[in-house]
Amino acid sequence: MKLTDIKDLYRDTAKYAGQEITVGGWVRSNRDSKNFGFLVINDGTFFETLQVVYGDQLSNFDEICKMNVGAAVIV
Repeated sequence: MKLTDIKDLYRDTAKYAGQEITVGGWVRSNRDSKNFGFLVINDGTFFETLQVVYGDQLSNFDEICKMNVGAAVIV
């Protein structure tokens, strides 16, 4: 599995537009509601973070909602 650096996403956004990618990093914040949530992750390659939106159609939605700051993730 090839991980894409967050740095690369910010530096060449057109290259990744419309593509499915895999990013690994650490959770900076996790905000969830009844039907969806937001994971903010950082991989250490860039000072900006990446926001990942997740929905309740995921089989592990309840587990993702309970993730703490600092948890390591691959999305």
